[in-house]
Amino acid sequence: MKKVFLFTVALMVFSCGDKEQIPDNILSEAQMVDLMIDIRIAEGKVSTITLSNDSSAALYKVLEEQVFEDHNIDSTEYITSYNYYLLNPAKFLRITDIVIDSLKVRQQELTTGRRPAN
Repeated sequence: MKKVFLFTVALMVFSCGDKEQIPDNILSEAQMVDLMIDIRIAEGKVSTITLSNDSSAALYKVLEEQVFEDHNIDSTEYITSYNYYLLNPAKFLRITDIVIDSLKVRQQELTTGRRPAN
């Protein structure tokens, strides 16, 4: 369900944007959205646990590797794609806006048990 929602939102937003081709070695905007959502969730998990800085960093690295594995990519693909989008501010802002909105929806669903009304 969440994938369908995110895909629909991403498709609507990206279809309105410019039609510049993304290089083959770069993740699509929709893939970056999904990946960044999962990375932010992993960061949130680590930040809620009281650990030393070294332990937090080690735990985050494990969670991050799991996210990459789940998305069938490696850290190099992520870093290359992330840097590409950083150099394309309009695309990067679209991606981060969708990530933030999606995380807000998830948080509200968890706290209230229902989707926010639009």
